[in-house]
Amino acid sequence: MRSNPKSTAVKPNRLNLYVDESGQDTRGLLFIVAVVAVEKSDELSRLCESFESTSGKGKKKWGGARKDKRLAYLRAAISGAASLKAILFYSVFRVTTDYDEATIAGIKKLVRRLSPFNFKVYVYVDGLGKKKCSRYKTCLRKRGYPVEKVSGIRKDENHPLIRLADAVAGASRDLLERGDSELGEIFSQAKERGTLVEL
Repeated sequence: MRSNPKSTAVKPNRLNLYVDESGQDTRGLLFIVAVVAVEKSDELSRLCESFESTSGKGKKKWGGARKDKRLAYLRAAISGAASLKAILFYSVFRVTTDYDEATIAGIKKLVRRLSPFNFKVYVYVDGLGKKKCSRYKTCLRKRGYPVEKVSGIRKDENHPLIRLADAVAGASRDLLERGDSELGEIFSQAKERGTLVEL
């Protein structure tokens, strides 16, 4: 996703960030922000929808699907993300109930990591209202990040890449809370390939 900062005459590429979280029910003990970073969002969306169908997970949230189905979906989605050079990120926050600030901090860390010099960044956050969209955009642009727009997605059922972010957040939480060995193996392999990154 990196580009040459000297290529100023080239039309900026588009980088799409799909954001979801897990952990508000822990009352500050654990909060996880997950982001899908992808240029070709339409292609990855189609792949993820097919993986939801073939795995049997469907459009259910991570916690609402059977373990075997959600693991099959996660394996396929990680592979699909790798094929399109998309990257899945997650950040872990503890002892905080300022979930908006934690979400903004997670996005900041991701953009700083990618350094998208020749990209316009579009951010899509699950359940974010219009007023908060404006706040998120202002906070991000104040730091000089090339954020073109921040939009809210009304329900995570409405977009396959928000559902993928939900899966990353939910899987990360399961791994931290339960130490699931199958998830540990999936995460380890994805991190080795560079498709999954903890910030």
